[in-house]
Amino acid sequence: MINMDNKQLKIINEILNDAFWLGYILEIKKNIPDYNKKEILSSFLVFFSSIFVEETIRAGYGGLSGKRNITLKDITDLRNHNLKYCPSCNSLTTKNTINEMEIDFVKYNFDLVLTFNESKLIDINFRNWEYNNKDKFELFDGVVSTPLRWVEILMPEIYERLKEILQEISGKYIDKINNSTINKKSYSSYKLFKNIHINYDEKLYILQRYGLIKTIMFIEEILNEKISFYIGEFHFDFEKFIDKSKATIIEIFWNDRKTNDNLHILDTIFEENKKKIDKTFYAINRKCRNNLHYSDYHQLSATEKQILHDNQNKYLSNVSMIFDKNLTYNFGLDYKIALFFAKLKYWNRT
Repeated sequence: MINMDNKQLKIINEILNDAFWLGYILEIKKNIPDYNKKEILSSFLVFFSSIFVEETIRAGYGGLSGKRNITLKDITDLRNHNLKYCPSCNSLTTKNTINEMEIDFVKYNFDLVLTFNESKLIDINFRNWEYNNKDKFELFDGVVSTPLRWVEILMPEIYERLKEILQEISGKYIDKINNSTINKKSYSSYKLFKNIHINYDEKLYILQRYGLIKTIMFIEEILNEKISFYIGEFHFDFEKFIDKSKATIIEIFWNDRKTNDNLHILDTIFEENKKKIDKTFYAINRKCRNNLHYSDYHQLSATEKQILHDNQNKYLSNVSMIFDKNLTYNFGLDYKIALFFAKLKYWNRT
């Protein structure tokens, strides 16, 4: 084992923990046959692996997996898009996505795909639209493949043991996700927001952020056991990984409010949080989130961890509740007739 001081040991342990659980979710994804389920896990992996790769490179701990024609700027742009992109009608990026998807809040077009777990909406394809860009496949594949490859190259002395553990614990969760029901339905952005009076930026915002919250909640629900183990002096803890993932998402909402003052829905969310969230939570959550930067390490006390656990899901549930109040979807007879004619129109056009 390489020699490290206490602070460096904690940083390396943080990187190893993140790398293992990203690799663990990738292993589950590889071993499930259903494309819809793979897609949910892929969106999570691209999001968080892009952060992992950029942060490890910038901290001087590693590089991208394999010989790929990808620059640090490519990785940084992807990471910043995931963490900082806040949709706006005035944004060129947003306008391009709207045009490509033919999003229309005024006319009844089937411009969206909604993903459900049983009857619960868990994602909307707006936020993942760029993942369909074949020109970026090498980038997406590279960042998702990197975390475990990082361990293999830089920590070969524990890599084989990690692979064994990964195989040991992934099987029953592969069965669990295989037994879940994931389905997709075409829908209309006009119909989705028909009964709600919010502005265009707020509609776009819900489309962008909805699945980010629901996906992390879905993954936590599927992988809901407190898996924790040691290899030598390194501690691997799934709960710690999920805590940081949720902390990262929660901090995004605060940054979004500073980016776009037209998002009045965030005022509603923050007002709701004032009623239910411990005021000390926010600094603790930020401290947890800051461990995504691998240049430092921020230790949480037992009391801080309890406050974090007591409030993270409250926060995400509040956001989810307010988003859901602004959505309407119905798959009755009117929907089936409209979808039939939309398909007929498409077939005639092709």
